[in-house]
Amino acid sequence: MGQVMYFNCFEVAPGREDDFWKLYNAVNAYMSAKPGFISNRMHRALSPDARYRFINVPVWESAEYFQAAHDAGFQQVVKDHVWPGFSNEGTLCEFVEERTRPAAQPAGAAR
Repeated sequence: MGQVMYFNCFEVAPGREDDFWKLYNAVNAYMSAKPGFISNRMHRALSPDARYRFINVPVWESAEYFQAAHDAGFQQVVKDHVWPGFSNEGTLCEFVEERTRPAAQPAGAAR
């Protein structure tokens, strides 16, 4: 299967952003040190009334590495930090296709 991404969508109550970032930073520090971790991108909704205000997208070398990272240490990190007021939904995905815009042709270039 190869690389996988986990799309983790968070509901964060207004006024709870600082608590959310503390939890996110603690979890991200733990997970980024685990075998198989490649990268992580956090996205924030532009609309303040969006259901999911933050969407986290970590990339892992495989589903097996992703699953193994959710060990007792991960559970302890989550337990040790403020969690009330946040809920999340997530799904593990494999990469299947990418489409990009063709590069612009320089002025005067033959077509």
